[in-house]
Order: sequence, then C-alpha cells, then structure tokens
Amino acid sequence: MAERLFGLETEYAYALLDRQGQRIAQTVAVLRLLEAAQRRLIHLPDVRSAGMFLTNGARLYIDCGDHPEFAGPEVTNPWDAARYIKAGEAILADLAAEAAGHAQAGAQACLFRQNVDYSGSGCSWGSHESYLHRADPQLFRAHLIPHLVSRLIYTGGGGFDSRYPGIRFVLSPRVPHLSAEVSHESTCSRGILHTKDESLSAPGWHRLHLLCSESLFSEWGIFLRVGATALVVAMVEAGLRPGHRLRLRGPLEAMRAFAQDPWCQQTVATSDGHSLTAVVIQRHYLSLAEEHLHESFMPPWAEEVCRQWREVLDLLEHGCPESAATRLDWAIRFSIFDRFLASQGFTWQTVQQWNQVAETLQPELAKLADAEEKPREFLLSKLAAQLQQQGSTLDEFTQFLKLRHRIFELDTRFGQVGNAGLFCQLERAGVLRQHFPGVDNLEHAREFPPAAGRARLRGEYVRRLGSSGPRSHEYACDWGALWDRSRPRVLDLSKPFAEQADWRQVSLEEALEPGIAPGPSRHLRQILRMA
Repeated sequence: MAERLFGLETEYAYALLDRQGQRIAQTVAVLRLLEAAQRRLIHLPDVRSAGMFLTNGARLYIDCGDHPEFAGPEVTNPWDAARYIKAGEAILADLAAEAAGHAQAGAQACLFRQNVDYSGSGCSWGSHESYLHRADPQLFRAHLIPHLVSRLIYTGGGGFDSRYPGIRFVLSPRVPHLSAEVSHESTCSRGILHTKDESLSAPGWHRLHLLCSESLFSEWGIFLRVGATALVVAMVEAGLRPGHRLRLRGPLEAMRAFAQDPWCQQTVATSDGHSLTAVVIQRHYLSLAEEHLHESFMPPWAEEVCRQWREVLDLLEHGCPESAATRLDWAIRFSIFDRFLASQGFTWQTVQQWNQVAETLQPELAKLADAEEKPREFLLSKLAAQLQQQGSTLDEFTQFLKLRHRIFELDTRFGQVGNAGLFCQLERAGVLRQHFPGVDNLEHAREFPPAAGRARLRGEYVRRLGSSGPRSHEYACDWGALWDRSRPRVLDLSKPFAEQADWRQVSLEEALEPGIAPGPSRHLRQILRMA
C-alpha cells in the first residue's frame, strides 16, 4: 500500500465592526488578527509573508485582498484533512474574538467560511487543494477534469450565482467564477484545472494545486472530496487512464450545467457523442478505483473511501436533493431555501419566472444601481412601463428583489463561523447528519501535527524553537525548510515523507536570505514592520 500526501487551504471572509456597527479598515482588522495570533500561539515567522507556522504544522497568513487564510498541514488520510480544517476554523474563531476585544470596547468580529460575496464586489473565497504526485502533469487535463466537473454533486458548498440578476441556486457558487478549462492564474481567469506546479518539495515531486472548489462544513463532504480525488490522482500516477472515454465536449459548460441542477439529472455531451450525468461519470471513476483497490499504488484507506463514494452516489441517484438534505452542504442549503421560499409565498417555479424578467431588465437594473436621485426617478418610471408590457407591476418586481436580498443575507448567515452562524445553529439543534466517524480529537489537532510526513517534524520544531509574543528574527519557517539563524543551520523538509530531522550547516548569508519571494500584501507587511 502506498501513502498519499495532500492538504487543504481555506480562505475566510473577515471583518471587524466598531461599537456603532461600522466596519473598521481592513488593514487594521487583519493587523489586530495577526497580533492576537502572535500573542496566543507558539509560532515561527513565515518567510513568504506576514504570517506564521504553527505547532500543528499549519500555516496562518494574510492572503491577497487582506483576508486570513489557514493552510492545513500536509496529511496522509482524508480523516485528518477534515480534522485540521475544523481545527483551523476553531483557531481563527478564537483569534477573531480576541482581535475584536483589542480593537476597541464593543467591537465585533465577523468571520465567514463563505464562498461568494453578494455585495457586488465580485469576490469569491475558495478552498484550495494540493495533492503530491510523481505523474506527468500534462495527463491531468484529460483524466482529472471530468472528475472535477462532476464531483461537485457531493463537493459543492451550495449557494447562489452572485453575478446573476435574479435568484439562481447553484450546487457550487465557485463555478460562475471559473472562466476557463485550464488556467495559469489563481486570482483571475480561473480554470477548472490550475497548472501551477510549485512542488514545495525535492525534485521529482509535483504538486497538483486545485482552486475550483469551495469551503465545506460537512465532515462527510470534506472526506469524500479529498479521498475520491486523491484516488483519481493515484490512478493517473500509476499509469491508468481514468478519463478515457469521458472527454467532455465543453467541460466548463458541463460544469455550469451540473451546478444548476439540484436533482442531479442533467446530462452533458462527450466528444464521442454520448450523454452522461454527473453520477454516471463519478461511477466510472469509482468502478475503476474498486477494480484496482488492492494494487500496491492504492493507499490503505482506499477501501473505506470507495465505500463512502458508492454510498453518496446511491444517495444522490435516488430522491435527490431530499436524500442528502442533512448530510451535504449544498443539499442542506437547498432545503433551507426551499422552506424559506414557501414561507414567502414563492416556489422555485415562480422564482424562475421572475428570473426571466430580471434577465430582460438587467441593463436597466445596472443603470438604476448607479443612478442619482432625479435620473433614478426617470429610470424607475421607464422600468415600470417595461414591466407593465410584460404583465407585471413595479411593486411585484420590487418584492422579488427584496426576496433576493433576504435570501443572500440568509446564505451569508449560513457561512458565518460561530454561534451566530446558521449551520452552527442547525448543528446544535441536532437536525444534521454531517459528522463522519474518525473526524474527532479536534483539540489535539489545534496543538499538534499529524503523526506522519514532514508536517510532524515542522510542527515539533516550531514547538521547540518558537514562542508566543513578539516575532523572533532568530528563526524562520517555510513548507520545505526551517532556518536557525543563530547557528546558522537549516532543517531540510523538502522530502515530503521525512521522518528524521536533517539539519545542515549553512552560511550566515543563506540563513538570513533564504531566497523566497515576499508575500502578496506589501502594504500589510509595511504596517507590521512599523508595529
């Protein structure tokens, strides 16, 4: 049996509000968060950015756009992937609360594991995945993309298309923010498959870095997302061709079609003329994994992943979305909104009718949003005339727009971390079945690294050499190395499955200048240097 190594990164939306409920400047807010982390957590400075590595082997930093990101340690099984995601969320929730207390009396911290912003900013917060492998990276376009396109039936976070003028529920709100089949960029022109191949490891290793998915609350969903994809990567690396006969005629269009179908019945065309549902595509990958379950390239947990993989596909094929309404993120959300629409006198069918109206009026709505008072009155009268021609009134359409606003607020509340979050409230009420056996001992995961892989060594030495309080310039850390400038020496962590500490002496110049590019937020780094 062969071990696999992978990790998850989670981007959080974060804000501090003063006692009047007004938003505190974001650079100040993230500075307070990092100050709280420096006070509370044993850590070593991150040489890449104004962030830090923690005793559990994870990295906490401020990403582009000045939002916090928690990159979990490299793990060797999907249970740990879910465990460290949950541990990172708990760490950030505590830090956010402390940051509010130090910002000013009566301040409030708002932390969201939310995938899109409905304010019109166009922001999308993702959850990136990294899978270590030795395959030819060029193979993944043909053999992984059909899996990524169709897996959203169990990996989708659920929500709404934030760029659509009406109310369009999608299994994956990340999908409307993807614009290509393959991309080289991570913050614009995002693709289903990201070709970045920064291994962060010794030569011969590659890192498959995926950014087409989103954050999940469901432990079962996280387990499935990582476990199934890791098995597909293992099959590609072993020389199998799991995407054979699954080449899609339009992968991005297919992904959008699957994302808009909560009943999982949508079919898409393959290049050889077949029409397949997402469930059928997933069953193809699952069957191939089961066929090779006991091969030497499969990890020891492959059998349990296949068992759960088959269970979720059976669940989705019969009675979807009701069958998954307590277990998968997108189905939980859909169930909430289905009941909410009914309470407001709407159905998905009436929403679709109003969506068609909103599409027709989209140019006028855009003008209305930017208009001053007098032009606004003129535009409203023009809008009323157009609605009358369609057999509707301005008051009826206004009610629909108010419904849209309330639904987006409700969806945002679902993603809020902590007791105010809707997911948390449902969990406390005992109505969800998203827990997965083995995703436990979260307090241990907050403090200690995984038992295997280089993350164990990283976490142990952060605990030995790090400190809480002011940042030390004696040590620095990265994924592939740890620098001790007092000796000077470097701990080589470039071997992903390293078990023994490999220290080597280096020159003082190499210890002081590891040769790693600075992080993206230069303005924030300047603030931190002055603090």
